[in-house]
Amino acid sequence: MTATSPPPSHQAPSPATTADVATRRLGVRAVRKVYGTREVLRGVDLDVHAGEVCFLLGVNGAGKSTLLGCMGGTVAIDGGVVRVGAQQIDLAAQPDAALGQLVLLPQKPPLAPLLSPHEHLEAMIALRSLDAAAPARFAAAADALGITSFLDAPCRTLSGGTQQKVGLALALTAQASALLLDEPWTGLDILSARALRRLLEAERARGAALLVASHLPETAVQLADRCVVLTGGRIVATLDNEAMRGFAGDPAQFEAAVVDAMAGAGVALGSD
Repeated sequence: MTATSPPPSHQAPSPATTADVATRRLGVRAVRKVYGTREVLRGVDLDVHAGEVCFLLGVNGAGKSTLLGCMGGTVAIDGGVVRVGAQQIDLAAQPDAALGQLVLLPQKPPLAPLLSPHEHLEAMIALRSLDAAAPARFAAAADALGITSFLDAPCRTLSGGTQQKVGLALALTAQASALLLDEPWTGLDILSARALRRLLEAERARGAALLVASHLPETAVQLADRCVVLTGGRIVATLDNEAMRGFAGDPAQFEAAVVDAMAGAGVALGSD
């Protein structure tokens, strides 16, 4: 890290204030996940708040997708607790109530190949009991992402990038308290990438809590209120809002700070 780089925070989290608790929409405590003999998550603590975009950073295999899956209910945890929504519903104790408060979009959207995007929308409206404005929200997101002409085609006929946009439009339509997005810019062209950033800014303004796994330093600097670095199944550094403001317009400096945090945690990094 250069001498002028805002340092990542390594200290233990401060005790939660009343305001922190009131705005918390995602919370995990001491979350563990083990596959065979490999401990992928090793006691992760993380909160994401209403009106916040938090980026989840780390090398491939750091556990980012596993953590999102644990928080989104698709991966069973082996220890700890996941709480969701303003009421901080325990995901394990009340899965239906908790999952109704969030949307998880994995790296590959789980689309039924024979159904069209419109048919996926109809199913989601029924399953989540969405309001009458849901079709209009979906149409607006689809228009912003440039997929209006594909909405009645079977998903198996769509390109990977278009399927990604369909998944994003559906996720944004739900207006959930929390959004978990795993590499959402994968396969997007430059115009769609910019449109997605604006759509996520609108979700933040709506008061949603967004946790986004990404490898894009430029996008993190433009969008993130906070970044956490996951290494070896643990969060090893946090770049808070003050630090992120210091990186404004300088993604290279931000990237250097993240790399320094990873190196400080023992990650073997190649040279340029």
